[in-house]
Amino acid sequence: MTPRFLVFLCVFCLALIPAAVAQRNAPIGTVPPQPVDMNLKVRRDGKTEIPLRIVGKANEPLKYLIRVPPEHGRLSEPHATEREVSTVIYEPPADLGITSDKFSYAVQNSLGVSASVGVNITIVDTPAQLSFPDTLDFGKIRAGATNYRMLELSNHGGMVATGEVFVDPPWKLEGKNGYRLRAGDVAVFKITFAPEAGGTFEGVARYTSEPEHSTTLRGNAIAAISANPTRWVLQQAPGDPVRTGSFELSNQLDEPRTVHLKTDPHLKIPAEVTVPPHGTAAIIVEASPSDLQAFDTEIHLEASDLAISVPVHVPTLGPIIHSTTPEVAFGRLRQGPDANAKFELENGGGTTGTVTWEVSPPFKVTENSATLAPGEKKSFTVAIETKTPNRYRTWVHFKVGGQSFDLPVQAEVIGTQNPSSGPGPVRATRPATSAPDTADTDAPPATPTPEETQAAMLALRDSLPPDMLPTRPPPPGVQVSHITSTSATIEWPTNLSQTSRFRVEMRHIGPGPDHKLQITWSEVRDAVVEVHTPNYATTLKGLMPAQPWTVRVRPLAGTGPAGDPLFTISFKTPARATLRSRMNASSTVEFLFFVLVVLGGWQIWQRLREQRSAL
Repeated sequence: MTPRFLVFLCVFCLALIPAAVAQRNAPIGTVPPQPVDMNLKVRRDGKTEIPLRIVGKANEPLKYLIRVPPEHGRLSEPHATEREVSTVIYEPPADLGITSDKFSYAVQNSLGVSASVGVNITIVDTPAQLSFPDTLDFGKIRAGATNYRMLELSNHGGMVATGEVFVDPPWKLEGKNGYRLRAGDVAVFKITFAPEAGGTFEGVARYTSEPEHSTTLRGNAIAAISANPTRWVLQQAPGDPVRTGSFELSNQLDEPRTVHLKTDPHLKIPAEVTVPPHGTAAIIVEASPSDLQAFDTEIHLEASDLAISVPVHVPTLGPIIHSTTPEVAFGRLRQGPDANAKFELENGGGTTGTVTWEVSPPFKVTENSATLAPGEKKSFTVAIETKTPNRYRTWVHFKVGGQSFDLPVQAEVIGTQNPSSGPGPVRATRPATSAPDTADTDAPPATPTPEETQAAMLALRDSLPPDMLPTRPPPPGVQVSHITSTSATIEWPTNLSQTSRFRVEMRHIGPGPDHKLQITWSEVRDAVVEVHTPNYATTLKGLMPAQPWTVRVRPLAGTGPAGDPLFTISFKTPARATLRSRMNASSTVEFLFFVLVVLGGWQIWQRLREQRSAL
């Protein structure tokens, strides 16, 4: 390159510089307008309208030119919507694997055509709208049988739903479990409920494309032979060393079924039982009293097509407190200082228990309660006042929770002046409702009082029925109030019984069909039980004056028989104020009945004296 040529080139370049500067600083309107580049998101499930614009204003109609069309989707020709704005319609491709696209455009006006700009498109897929039932109920079937339901899945729109269906036993899916659902597609699956044992079942159908959602599956299976309840828990009656329970086997078949039972040596059960068609059979289960502590085991029920294991829970044996002393016998005692005798209590249960006791005068105790650990034995003292010569017999009454038992106590006090004389009448003091009897004399006795008649009957306790024996003291809170010569009110706490219906009964003493003295209980028909918070109360009317009365109250539940007596209580009505009122016509029949009672008591009294004279 010659120096002359270089000089020429430099001069030419310097000449171009002013022209370029002038072009750059040229005012608006001397070059084409600049189009706007864009980044867009569009939904795959429709067509999207895209506006094409320029930067600023041109103040003249513009023509938009598509320089490079989309690589995958479809794009319409620009359509002018305003003087400076046109729109195009973009349609995404159906291929779900394509998630982006682009095209470029330019703008033309009277000054020429602008440089092209790009439009970048991101294709957004709408999630599949999978629809399925919330619950499928398979109903109730017999164990070993099957039942099925159809599960329907549908895609209501959006992208393709792809996944699998899974279920838990005792459900199973028939056929393929996969699905691929486009918008509007439906898939149906057959789910079978096949329980092998009885019971209530609940499971789910899960969808891998919708892990946060599921369909609940429910079914109930009835075993051919089922145990009720499914877990057996033995119970212990108060004071009973044997924990026991009665349970049921149910047969759903049309023919009888013989079931064999097996368990460990700790339980006593029948070897086999036959359950009638569509019926039940009771199973008595007993736990050995030698196993004091709680334990769990199983009873196995077996038949030709059946094998069931029923869990059994045996609770700890509660306190079993009893007296190792058969009787507290003082023997013959002379008048003088108090005498003492011992009795022993033992806890044969598996838990600690507290026992309380009481005794009627003239006997007394220095302590009236004790706590015994399992296997523990303790001795206690009973004392008697030897002031009055007589024969005394009563019972020490024990309570351990709901358990109660009695221990006989007897003594004979001999007078110091005539120790060789025969024994006096037996004095039973449970409960003690009258003053102590005096010692015997050889003088002919007078007509016995009602109290003496009762004492004479108690002497024959071994030959009388149980309801003729003396009654134990009533529970706390039971009382007789408002006693008049012809009426009295019996009150007892409302917490003695869960029922609010009762039967009130009164004891009657009189000659029986064989002309022997007997005791009967009859219902007081007009007894109305009212609530006097916190007690129940009933008023007995039409009573005979100056007489002892014994009343008991029994609970009523439903239409069944009356339950065991809640309590038995005795009281005495006072005499009338005047002889005329005592002998009025309304009490004549009652008075005659009392005469019969006295005569019967007199016969017993005479018999006792003859027996005593023979000794």
